Amino acid sequence: MTAKRSAGPLPTRLRDKGWSIKDAAQFLGVSRQRLYTVFEDPDRARLWECAIAGIPDCSDEIKATLKAERDRKPRLQPRVRIVGPEFEVGDEVMATKHAGIGDEGETGVIVSIRGNKATLQLLVRMADGEDWFPRKDFHEFFATTGVNRKQ
Repeated sequence: MTAKRSAGPLPTRLRDKGWSIKDAAQFLGVSRQRLYTVFEDPDRARLWECAIAGIPDCSDEIKATLKAERDRKPRLQPRVRIVGPEFEVGDEVMATKHAGIGDEGETGVIVSIRGNKATLQLLVRMADGEDWFPRKDFHEFFATTGVNRKQ
């Protein structure tokens, strides 16, 4: 039976040798999250004890080398989210419940849009007629189908 090991000594040993978690993880070739997971695992493999015991003191030269490696890696560019208009004339809609001009499941089309953001209104035409709906009410009674009939 193996004795359980506590998390405490490993991070303390790293700090005593001058290592930050970021630098130690990079030096050991693992993620910071992996190190945290290892530190918290009382049943971790003994190789982690050996790795931390054998890691050299973190010198200014080692820190400079690790920083240079990080600086050479290309930075990930943030994803650009392309947002189009929420509604367009010609968008097909489906009633999600009785809306006065159509019953649940019936389809219609947005034939006109007026206002903006807070005052946005949509003119919806269905088989039983057409009516203007403020944006909030539109979302209560309709869902867009992803089809645009204008094209």
